[in-house]
Amino acid sequence: MDIVSEGLVSKVVVEEDRVTIYVAFARNTPVHPFAMAVNWPLQARIVRDMVKVLEDKLGYFEIVDDTSLQRYYPLDDEEEV
Repeated sequence: MDIVSEGLVSKVVVEEDRVTIYVAFARNTPVHPFAMAVNWPLQARIVRDMVKVLEDKLGYFEIVDDTSLQRYYPLDDEEEV
């Protein structure tokens, strides 16, 4: 699936030395513990695929939720994918 056509990429900000990609994960996830638990592996897979495609094409980039502002990528050193 094309995540842009599906509305999951809400905004892309290009600055001089970085790109920030805003995704609409929190906004499109029902606020129910079960729905959140089911969606988390899908969101993690989408982020991994985005990184795989973009890491050689862009310099520094971030993937950030447009509602919660949670940063999905890059991960802090102590976090795992």
